Amino acid sequence: MNDIQDLFSNKLCMRCTGRIFASIDTGLTDYDRGQKLVFTYRAFFGEIDIPEKCYICNGIFSNLDMYLNMAVDAIGSMEYSTFLIGSKFDPDILIQEQKIQNKYGNKGESIKKEFNREFGKYFSDHTGKEFSKNPDILIEINTVYDSVSLIVRPLYIYGTYLKKRRDIPQTRWINGTGDSIESVIGELLLKYTGGKNYKLHGSGREDVDVMMLGNGREFVMEVDDPVYRDINLEEFMNAVNLSDSGVYISNVEFSSKNKIREIKEAAYDKIYMATVECDENISRDKMENTANQFKNLVISQRTPTRVIGNRADLIRKKEIKYINIEDIHDKEATIKICSQSGTYIKELINGDNGRTVPSMSSIYGKELRVKSLDVIKIMR
Repeated sequence: MNDIQDLFSNKLCMRCTGRIFASIDTGLTDYDRGQKLVFTYRAFFGEIDIPEKCYICNGIFSNLDMYLNMAVDAIGSMEYSTFLIGSKFDPDILIQEQKIQNKYGNKGESIKKEFNREFGKYFSDHTGKEFSKNPDILIEINTVYDSVSLIVRPLYIYGTYLKKRRDIPQTRWINGTGDSIESVIGELLLKYTGGKNYKLHGSGREDVDVMMLGNGREFVMEVDDPVYRDINLEEFMNAVNLSDSGVYISNVEFSSKNKIREIKEAAYDKIYMATVECDENISRDKMENTANQFKNLVISQRTPTRVIGNRADLIRKKEIKYINIEDIHDKEATIKICSQSGTYIKELINGDNGRTVPSMSSIYGKELRVKSLDVIKIMR
């Protein structure tokens, strides 16, 4: 029985005493455990004074209403359905508590863990919001300075886009000026969500001068610190499509971070329509013979000179499924190309000074150039 006398010599409150044995028995609160220990002490040794608060907790569990009001004020009008509680305690207090628990068999839990659990229940009861390990908002209570900070989960919106302009990149320019697919969609999205910033994640990308037509390219928009989550997606989609920007979106839906990885890792064949030009009239026989050489052909492409400053200088193997001749008129030919995802189509045609082998130019025997290029289908 000397152990229980020693236990109460620590002069801890009821809750902090019970927390020393938090892993023993279920269905009890740490306060309940403390009461049972006090009962045992009184049964053998008589009355004992138990403080309402102690140097470990400093009465923090009687201040839940204060922290609730602080958290509600910090959240303001922000829309959310789920939350998670985090907290910061004085490291010295946590060390002292651990020393005490080690002395009695290390069967307890930290005050930090109990506070997160109990305040989480309190917060849920008063707000009607649900606890989640992947929450809309992480509410962190700093118990040292009595302050609240929020970490807001980004909002993710999935869709597909069409680009019907030849002068607009997928992502924002470094200097921040000029349209991009990202800014056309993102700036409107900020108006709907009240967010602070945005980022477009695309399933690949097309060059500035290449139009994205057909069934469109998949994307996920990520919005930082959204105030409003339950936005009208159809209204937002219509706002983009009526913006006269040359960017059109469809299949819009709420999504998650996992969708970014899914579309980034997806490898789809793509169909392109290209207008090819030559310095002399194009021979139909030679062009058709050239196209026939590429049926199910694997080519080698070294990173193009036009992008070598931004990408590693590697050699990639890509399969060309087919090249079809759609039309030939004088010095121009219209061709349809189906290729493996990641193929550099311009270099497939012009050869890039021998960095793509073989190329249409090398087989045709004359320099062929891309006059215009469009993505017309992504084979999902």
